Amino acid sequence: MSASCQQLDHTAPPRSGPDKSRHGRPSRRIGLLRRFSRNEDGGVAMLFGLLVIPLTAFVGLAVDFGRVYSIASHNQVALDSAALAAGRVAQVETSDVVNKASAAATTYFNQSKPKDVVISTLEFSPNAAQTQFTVTATSWVRTPFLGALNFLFHQGSDAAAPAGCQGNHYACMKITTTATAELKAGGNGESSLEISMVLDVTGSMSGSAGSGQTKLEALKLAAKDLIDIVVWDDQSGATSKLAIVPFADAVNVGSATLANSVRGNLKTGSCLTSSSPCTSWTWGTPATWYKFTKASGSGSYTYKVSDRCVSERTGTNAYTDVAPSAAADKIGPVYAGTNGTTDCSMVDTSDAEINSIQPLSSDKTMLKRRIDKLDYAGSTAGHIGAAWGWYMLSPNWGSYWSSSSSIPQPYGTDKLKKIMILMTDGDYNTQFCKGARAKDSYNALINCNGTNGSSNTQAATLCTNMKASPNNVEIFTIGFMVSSSAKTRLQACATDSSHYYDASSGDALRAAFRDIALKISTLRLTQ
Repeated sequence: MSASCQQLDHTAPPRSGPDKSRHGRPSRRIGLLRRFSRNEDGGVAMLFGLLVIPLTAFVGLAVDFGRVYSIASHNQVALDSAALAAGRVAQVETSDVVNKASAAATTYFNQSKPKDVVISTLEFSPNAAQTQFTVTATSWVRTPFLGALNFLFHQGSDAAAPAGCQGNHYACMKITTTATAELKAGGNGESSLEISMVLDVTGSMSGSAGSGQTKLEALKLAAKDLIDIVVWDDQSGATSKLAIVPFADAVNVGSATLANSVRGNLKTGSCLTSSSPCTSWTWGTPATWYKFTKASGSGSYTYKVSDRCVSERTGTNAYTDVAPSAAADKIGPVYAGTNGTTDCSMVDTSDAEINSIQPLSSDKTMLKRRIDKLDYAGSTAGHIGAAWGWYMLSPNWGSYWSSSSSIPQPYGTDKLKKIMILMTDGDYNTQFCKGARAKDSYNALINCNGTNGSSNTQAATLCTNMKASPNNVEIFTIGFMVSSSAKTRLQACATDSSHYYDASSGDALRAAFRDIALKISTLRLTQ
């Protein structure tokens, strides 16, 4: 070897001119390689021939392994999508979950899997609780350069090798990739959720939603889907609780005890009968009977206060979540209906659960039962629904709930999300004066305009304050076959444009609720 090198040095032709390259080194090396390749000495030719084989092999192996690595990476992306697709199906389906989830995983994988393979197959494995879904892909990739080694190291192919990879162990490489998606409340399995679902049950919800459903029937299906998804069975770690606030022209708090707490106890000693009603108004101490001037024409109406419905609050804290402990911060009562009617449209005396609020709970069976009991009511005071959606999430209101599990956690609690979902099918058209539907309302009762202005204006202020720090309530809104003006209002209330949904049918409403649920309970890839 050394002799050949010396001979190469002695026989090198003289340089004909100055080296133009930097420091002269690249030109010298290029010339050296050219002379080495052309040298006819037997030792040098043999050395060059021997070097060509491993160099070519290394280049070929780099190409083969580069392709394998690229396909493995592509496979992982496709599998992640497939596992998530399976999990999403499992979140919203209630029957034949495994087969539907498997079909979804296969569809997503087939759409996304790498094409530069001999074959790719998918295996789907759910756990017993159907909360974890593992997909495994097996792909066979051609490795032609590596296959050339078969003449040196002959070995038969894998018994499971597909056609095109048989007879040569090195002709293809088998790649096995897995991905697991796990359903967890709170998105990452560690965050807790407090959700208030504010639902329009006004008379217009009796209208058609298509597919032979009323709007209210479509809402019930959609709301129960969301409950199944976002309320997690295991509450031992992260908690996931949901409250329900039905609204129409008022909100039904469910009991006279709670009504008295939030609007103030009824006036005693006077105004106890329709023949001797009060005519002077006192905030925080509503009269049992009250005489109002008619909204139009002459004369008056006498109404009895509802024992369960409440309206809007006024004063400094009208648009806050301050607890109604002081008289000035009490919630307004409701005097409603035709002359002499004893309760509001939201109340069904046969069943206290119908159209009444439900504070935070993780009892899915009870929550879905409350949804099933929703019934049509009156006009649309959307600002009152929004206010009570906020109260359900407010730690300031914790003392008003009979169950300790319904008490909201403080604002700013680590790994806690407070979320309001508001659905309506119409324009807000009802506001109050002295606890009765004002003159500037739909179906006005009394000759007095709304104390706080329109329902739209009040709702906008409530949404703004709810989203502001330190409250930081995340708001999703859904317009169910609404007008363009209602759509604009709901878009402004939502946290951002991605938090508003425009549902034009019952199927679209159900899809909107499902999509919100999936955003709230994002799947976690665990492998």
